[in-house]
Amino acid sequence: MKKITIIGLLFLGFYGHAQIRVGVESNSQYYVDDNKIKLDPNEAEDRFRSNNYIKLDYTIKHFEFGIQGEGYFPKAILNYNPQLQDFNVGTIYARYNNYEKGIDITAGHIYEQFGSGLALRFWEDRALGINNALFGGKVKWRIGDVAQIKLLGGKQRIGMGFDLSDGVVYGADTEIDITNLLGQDNYTLKFGASFVGRYEDITQLYANAPKTTDVFGPRIDYAGERFNFSAEYLYKTDDMHAENLNIYNNTVRDGNAFLVNMGYNANKFAMNLNLRRVENFGFFSQKNVTGNVFNYGMINYVPSLVKQYDHSLQNIYVYQALSKMSFEPDREKAGEIGGQFDVVYEAEEGSFLGGSTGAAFAVNGSYWAGLKNDAIYDTDEYGWEYVKDLKTKPFGFGTRSYSDISIEYRKPFSEKFSAIFSYLNQYYNSDFLEGKGYAIKANVVAAEGTYFLSDMKSIRLELQHLWADHDRKNWMGGTVEYVPNSNWSFFISDIYNYGTEAESEKLHYYNLGGAFTKGATRIAASYGRQRGGMICVGGVCRYVPESNGFTLNLTTNF
Repeated sequence: MKKITIIGLLFLGFYGHAQIRVGVESNSQYYVDDNKIKLDPNEAEDRFRSNNYIKLDYTIKHFEFGIQGEGYFPKAILNYNPQLQDFNVGTIYARYNNYEKGIDITAGHIYEQFGSGLALRFWEDRALGINNALFGGKVKWRIGDVAQIKLLGGKQRIGMGFDLSDGVVYGADTEIDITNLLGQDNYTLKFGASFVGRYEDITQLYANAPKTTDVFGPRIDYAGERFNFSAEYLYKTDDMHAENLNIYNNTVRDGNAFLVNMGYNANKFAMNLNLRRVENFGFFSQKNVTGNVFNYGMINYVPSLVKQYDHSLQNIYVYQALSKMSFEPDREKAGEIGGQFDVVYEAEEGSFLGGSTGAAFAVNGSYWAGLKNDAIYDTDEYGWEYVKDLKTKPFGFGTRSYSDISIEYRKPFSEKFSAIFSYLNQYYNSDFLEGKGYAIKANVVAAEGTYFLSDMKSIRLELQHLWADHDRKNWMGGTVEYVPNSNWSFFISDIYNYGTEAESEKLHYYNLGGAFTKGATRIAASYGRQRGGMICVGGVCRYVPESNGFTLNLTTNF
């Protein structure tokens, strides 16, 4: 049946009076042992691994049909969800979208977001191995330019396309545009509200488990000429506690989340402030996958609100949001509280700070802590004492988990040469976050210069250094990138952990490679070592193991 569907879509695309779009992506790795890094013996049988995607979208008048095939041969790249295997239909959908009538209906795999995503976000990110699409139905109804209503329901993808969650997810979202309602055009004001529910009956195993858990709340979004403001509050009804794929039937409690964003923009100056408090706000479509390391089954989106840095040494100590409860001994966590700020200033040409060619300054900082809490203990049927709940205060700051402050200076010294200088100070509490027994204070400096040999030819040099008082301590690194024309680019990079006390950890993580781009096609290849740790995209992270080998990436659209 799946093969017939694919063949049918191809037939319609080539022989119908319509438009078909095709996207192909292939990411492959071949792992090689060297004298320092060796593949885990349990994984060594399959040294070549490849993640492959082909997506076809067919449009005719108001109708749209799409299918995505996925192949993982012979297995998915290391540390992707092990349920991703072989070749199969990843997602499939049919859509009717009539803009004039304000009707948009989709059946099949659905991607959607309510508000900021705190209540619901179904999305795909192949670099993280995430595809949390909902398989079911969705209706959007737009009432002129004043209001919009969304309704959806179904089961969530938790592996390949038709591996679905035990729980049923349903939701509604509405938004009213006050600006258009009042006929204003000098500001934007919108009010919205979201409701998301999960139904999962596990009472045969856990008699006190709620069959339904709901998340709901209002939001506001204002944007003026210079000032913008948005806020969202969400309440989560009783949910049975789970973490690390284990369910704790003695603990059932509610949760909440509060997010505020503020910004100001005036000529060459801009600033932004994000504040958030989340408590017991992990929300998964199936209870026994809560807290899995592969990020599947997530209904809502709680990214870390910290700056996403560009340089490799700035991303060794990355922070992940503490949205879920955790009853780890002596490190009980109920959630997080904190925020981040950005300040950007562009100094004009001829000014004292800008010099003859102008300059740009950026300052960013963040502070995050666990919620201040008191553990509430109880005794189980066998007489063992356990943590039953955590009592929190609305604005109580507990143990500091992470903080940073960075300064960035961008300067075009001439039409041919520009540079970026940055400094980062970090505090990473690996004791509270990972149980390692210490907190890390780190400082990172980086300098990057790009020289244009012609309009299409350039060379870029990057140098960086990290000082840390614990863990693997000091690192140094550098990158050289050469772009001979608009089609080709080549690079060589290395980061070296020279400060570690363990001789086996004194490694050069070198990498060299290149890329070819022509139109919508890009091919990139590289060889080198990959530092083990977290990689993050948009504030969501996954762990990658230490490895060495070849990498080949291909993307194309036609």
